[in-house]
Amino acid sequence: MTKRPDNLLAAPAPRAAHRIALSLLDAATAARERLPDTGDAEALHDFRVAMRRLRSTLRAYQPQLEAVVPAKLRRRLRDLARATGEARDVEVQISWLERQRNELPAARRAGVPWLLSRLTQRRERAYQDIRERIAPKFDRLARRLRRALGSVPPPDATLPASLASLIAQLLEDQGRDLERRLGLIRSPANHAEAHAARIRVKRARYLLEPVVREAAPAAPVVRRLKQVQELLGDLHDLQIVIARLGDAAAEAAAERTRRLHELAVSGARGMPPRGPRPATSGLLALVRVARETQERLYRRLVSRHVARTVPAELAALAAALRPPAAVLAVTPAARAARPPRPLPARYRHRAGA
Repeated sequence: MTKRPDNLLAAPAPRAAHRIALSLLDAATAARERLPDTGDAEALHDFRVAMRRLRSTLRAYQPQLEAVVPAKLRRRLRDLARATGEARDVEVQISWLERQRNELPAARRAGVPWLLSRLTQRRERAYQDIRERIAPKFDRLARRLRRALGSVPPPDATLPASLASLIAQLLEDQGRDLERRLGLIRSPANHAEAHAARIRVKRARYLLEPVVREAAPAAPVVRRLKQVQELLGDLHDLQIVIARLGDAAAEAAAERTRRLHELAVSGARGMPPRGPRPATSGLLALVRVARETQERLYRRLVSRHVARTVPAELAALAAALRPPAAVLAVTPAARAARPPRPLPARYRHRAGA
């Protein structure tokens, strides 16, 4: 396993980014090796998370690593990470349904086992796809990434010198962007805005986690980011659940109608239709439960003033992480000699997961 340097923050940014990426590649490879064990309930989750962390790191440190990790490899990692999303979404839907099933009156529960059965089948297919198709592709990609990361990036005088100064610069940019994104969430209906904000929060968290042990001020910020990410994630997951419930209600109604039609054509009398009893009312009742939960989550988001506190915490942490030399260098004379440039566009990325 690759060991991280004892002092990542003081290390040159390209070398530190290189070591972090190798460490995360090791974690993803270790999780992938556990996939054949069907009794390891956490292996798939850990594999997905490890790939997301690795992808986020390669994205954040793209200017430092682009000389050794080409865009083609980053795109392949992106595609593999996205391909695991189906399994994760189905897991969320199953978990939510199992928690809510007892909240419905007995007469309205007919659609829940019917939907759980279908979701369980989809989950098994998604798990099988990860094990049989995605994992071998990851093996080939991991070998190429490891070879690429075996080369230490050359120094680049145009980039921040130390990892601490680079992270400070990125946090400032992320804080401003996050403040704007959070300000766009004005109601529970702002699904796309909440999703984009969650991605920004996740990137900031993944940026800080490798250095949290040596940067004491980062620990409470990481905890805060995790809380906000979970809150925004719950909002997003509920929207996926609501869409799935709507599709399921339509499928249940169509299935029952087809069965009734078959019985009418065959001339059978007195035979109850098989499949779900009128399940649409129960499934639509769950939609109302999900909507009410979304409302509560949104009120929590607003009541905690996340749009103000989290960006401010990122800005304060950026100031704390910035090396003293970088602070002293920003003098009136230095500004006159070389006006500060805006953050390069390569640090600002789109919202794609």
